[in-house]
Amino acid sequence: MSRAEPSGIAALLSDYRQFAGRRLWAALALMLLGAVAEGFGLLMIVPLATIAIGPGDSALLRQEPWATRLPGDQRFMAALALFLGAMAARSLLLFARDTLLARLHADYEASLRLRAATTLANRGWPFASQIGQAGMQSLLLNDVPRATEAASYVQQIAVALTMLLVQLTLTFILSPPLTLVALAFLAFGSVISLRFTRRGVRSGLAIVGAMEESAGSGFRLHGGLKAALAQGTVPAFLAEYRSTLGRAAHQFKRFGRDYSLAQQAAALGAAFVATVLLFVGVRVLALPFPVLVTSLVLFARMSAPAQLLQNSAVRAAAYAPAFAAVEQRLGPLDWTVPVATARKPLDWKRLRLREVAFEHQTKLGLKAASLEMERGLWLGVRGASGAGKTTLIDLIAGLFLPQRGSLLIDGRPLEGEALERWRAAIAYVGQEGSVFSDSVRGNLLAEGAAADDVDLWHVLETVGLGPRIRAFPAGLNENVGDRGSQISGGERQRLVIARALLRRPSLLILDEATAALDPDSEAELIARLKAMNPRPAAILVAHRESTLGHCDSVIAIQHGVVTAAG
Repeated sequence: MSRAEPSGIAALLSDYRQFAGRRLWAALALMLLGAVAEGFGLLMIVPLATIAIGPGDSALLRQEPWATRLPGDQRFMAALALFLGAMAARSLLLFARDTLLARLHADYEASLRLRAATTLANRGWPFASQIGQAGMQSLLLNDVPRATEAASYVQQIAVALTMLLVQLTLTFILSPPLTLVALAFLAFGSVISLRFTRRGVRSGLAIVGAMEESAGSGFRLHGGLKAALAQGTVPAFLAEYRSTLGRAAHQFKRFGRDYSLAQQAAALGAAFVATVLLFVGVRVLALPFPVLVTSLVLFARMSAPAQLLQNSAVRAAAYAPAFAAVEQRLGPLDWTVPVATARKPLDWKRLRLREVAFEHQTKLGLKAASLEMERGLWLGVRGASGAGKTTLIDLIAGLFLPQRGSLLIDGRPLEGEALERWRAAIAYVGQEGSVFSDSVRGNLLAEGAAADDVDLWHVLETVGLGPRIRAFPAGLNENVGDRGSQISGGERQRLVIARALLRRPSLLILDEATAALDPDSEAELIARLKAMNPRPAAILVAHRESTLGHCDSVIAIQHGVVTAAG
């Protein structure tokens, strides 16, 4: 889907209808019943006013059975009771309506976020890696909330339309000619409103682009601020960030101006229409006073939903492109969230790659990789940046499937159920292992491992973090700060490795996972890992020769080809 297509609202409506299901029909029923109750209550103004000023000649009053059978005082009290009852019913119905709509709004945002994350995960790592961190941040923090707001404005459009249709029906019952005049103005106003809606679509598309650019710039700011401070390049760094923020702010200001203009135009138009209707009702149609008053009250009540309709249409048009952006990035969203299933880890003895090749869009990757690895072996991987080291371990981890060649476990292809069981047998620690703003316990259990405190302390002792964590006032419950800011870089890496050990892996994949440790600390950690019983196999990607020296065997990769072993 192209962002230039104004089909975001149609796609959003289809998605929202599928999400809401029966609750959508319940909400529509409450909208209709609430509007009817309010309209009936307002309609009681006719008999109330007629009784108050005298018998009059209101045909509507004479047609009501209770209006002719009851004495005047009782008739007046009955009309008051009906009016009050209708307004009470209206309040209850609108409370139920608004409560249901609020729940739908909250549930839809949660559903959209979860489905976006599920779709991203189900598409696999090759797809996710192309989106990148900034794109992922923009998707979940900008596009999804804006798409949810668009759905909320669509809800308001439905409420406003229901109110308008019911109130127009009632005014038509009271005075068809006056209603036709009002409809003519409403049609003219709809044409004018369409222009603002189209401008809202253009503003929405521009805002989506500006938010993406701003998110990317903010991500670069977070990642590069430390270096900028150290190098004295903060002014240039902030100038670039200020520029992207300025472009985003310009689009928001433009939309705010257009939105305010639409509001004021609607208010002025409503005042003009009220003036014309009053003139036509008094001087042209000579309506009875009770009918005229009730009609004008109904028309006055229409101004609020009419303005709500216009304003919501403009905002829905502006925000709906965010949903189109979500679908453009991810494709159709997955409705089925995968259920975690406990798979028995694959019991393996030999891993073998035969002429495995995988090429990225950048033309980097592996051209030919052949190796064999026994269970329990520690294999080191060396190579220059971009040589294909990370691609190799991503293939072994099952994140990528070979484009050519074969990856075999005990002579069998790594696919289907075998691949799922293989994933249950490995632990992968990347170059930037994630440490969350949570407690030590929360970080260790972040991947859903079933472990008690004894298990947690065991893995912490294994990676050499036990004494450090015991020194914390809250122990396992101590918060490590944003991205582990309260602990050192080496301690963050130890914590991530400890989390990996809770999986009880038979293969550890460590991609520069000990680079923040000094050689002595690294040697101590690796010795502890190799002393585990049962001892896991390991693949260590490293640049330091001291790290590779702890391995049983070492391979080298140059330009995507395994060229040496030692």
